[in-house]
Amino acid sequence: MNDLRDFNNARTSEMFIMRHNWWKPYYELTDGQFLYGRLSYNGVFKRYAIIESVEGTFTIKRKSLIGRNMLLNKGEEETIGEMIPSIWKRDVGIQMNNGFEANYLFKKLFSRAYTLTSNSYGDLLEIKQVPFGIKKPFAITFKNETYNTFKFDVPLLTMIGVHFMLYRQAQAAAAGAS
Repeated sequence: MNDLRDFNNARTSEMFIMRHNWWKPYYELTDGQFLYGRLSYNGVFKRYAIIESVEGTFTIKRKSLIGRNMLLNKGEEETIGEMIPSIWKRDVGIQMNNGFEANYLFKKLFSRAYTLTSNSYGDLLEIKQVPFGIKKPFAITFKNETYNTFKFDVPLLTMIGVHFMLYRQAQAAAAGAS
């Protein structure tokens, strides 16, 4: 984890996600020179996600076996937030224990851009799927000018959004295969 850089030292508002490995992929948030966050999966059939940043290691696990809500944990057990996917839409709400609330949503019907919006801060970041991007599947644009002084871990919020985009892609592929 010592190879990750603090996001406050970032000099650009545009980054991308690099995909590594084919059979057991992991994803890294980078600006081309430095790494800011990492997303990987652990367990049989991708049971839970592991996100690494300078702030520490976080896991995303299901709250229950058949429920759709997911818990965001610091480490393995300390719950710091909850994510609630919408039933009939592609939106995902996130509620942190420190009072931060935001929504990951697609602003247009056929959009490939996933936007994190908050009532307090406005649009924070946009995750755009790159067509035919096997090695670089997502481009990240930070919308809010105060992203360096933001009170929460920005690479964590970015990797949560990437996780949900990959999660929705896996659901669509499973629905198309049956």
